[in-house]
Amino acid sequence: MKKWIFAFMLMLGVMAIFVPKMTEAASTGQLIIINKSTNELAFFENGELIRAFPVGTGRTTDLTPEGRFPIVNKIKNRPYYKDGIPGGDPRNPLGDRWLGLDARGTYGTTYAIHGNNNSASIGNYVSAGCVRMHNSDIRWLFDRVKLQTDVVIVRSSRTFEQVATANGYNLLPPIKVQVDGKAIHVSADPFMRDNRVLVPMRSIFNALGASVRWNAQTKTVTASKDGKNIQLTIGSKRAKINGQTYLLDVAPSIENNHTFVPTRFVSEALGATVQWNKASRTVSLTSPKKPDPGPTTRPINVTLNGNAVAGDAFMIEGVAMVPMRNIFEWLGVSFTYNSQSQTVHASHQGRTMIVTAGEKTATINQLSTTLPAAPIIKEGRLYLPARAVTETFSGGISWDAATNKLHITVNQ
Repeated sequence: MKKWIFAFMLMLGVMAIFVPKMTEAASTGQLIIINKSTNELAFFENGELIRAFPVGTGRTTDLTPEGRFPIVNKIKNRPYYKDGIPGGDPRNPLGDRWLGLDARGTYGTTYAIHGNNNSASIGNYVSAGCVRMHNSDIRWLFDRVKLQTDVVIVRSSRTFEQVATANGYNLLPPIKVQVDGKAIHVSADPFMRDNRVLVPMRSIFNALGASVRWNAQTKTVTASKDGKNIQLTIGSKRAKINGQTYLLDVAPSIENNHTFVPTRFVSEALGATVQWNKASRTVSLTSPKKPDPGPTTRPINVTLNGNAVAGDAFMIEGVAMVPMRNIFEWLGVSFTYNSQSQTVHASHQGRTMIVTAGEKTATINQLSTTLPAAPIIKEGRLYLPARAVTETFSGGISWDAATNKLHITVNQ
């Protein structure tokens, strides 16, 4: 009787040990999805996709089990018992990290996610049933993933997010995209991959005013705007801007018949700025400011005391601007020009003018005066408001709209 009581108490102890682990499986906040159709592994944490990795799976479809299996052990440097290769040995086909799965009743002894000694096998159907990763990738995952985290293995054309949702994993709300403060319509939900936001190709390029071409044969996207040409290739982390190669953090991809491109790279390549608000899960793009073309100028003809003035003159915001040197030389005005301060000192028959390029305030006949427009340096020549000339040297102005001609008279 005592033996039966002892056995019963032992069984309760075992249950006490394992029940918390079962609860932990639902509360790790993590999920791993392995898609045998693409030979990729996705790691989710706290409701979002953190990273995706290439993997190698079974040589035939039945070798790598499909379903939902918890991680039940984590082993460093597991020996390869079949050939007697010790753990940590470079020849070990298991690499140096092992995440054992409770699959097909083997409880982490047979099926696992592990490293390998043949990196060329990753991405292919090569194993006897385990899931192979690059050694650097499995080390990252090993350090991050918790025991009892579920691993979902499928063959599917759906996105990782769709598979996660179908398996009861609570994802964070969809990512929103704004351009210049306004939400834009996207043809499919953006998603995070390797801490980068990917958005549908046409949605982002159209919003930024770029034309886009798709080459189905080479799986290449080409976008153009304002003399910039961006080229991206599906599955490649190499992109080009005007022929120069750049390395991406995450490759463009095709998900559920939609082509996705990395938001930050394409936006900044087109001159936009990018901000990510984690709390609202919003990526905000600000279009590049167009260069200020400056005031519109209109060419005009000028006569001085009835004689045509050589050199271009123009009207800007209703103010006639005339070439200083041509006017002064015709009138016989002596002047000096300081190239550092861009200031002109002119005098003639006791009348004086001091003007500076870019400044409306001038000194005319010893009095401070506000000019109708600031003098301008254009193509190496200084232009003055015509009225500055007549006010300094005593004269008048008349405008003939029919002939587009400005008549200046100066008393001599």
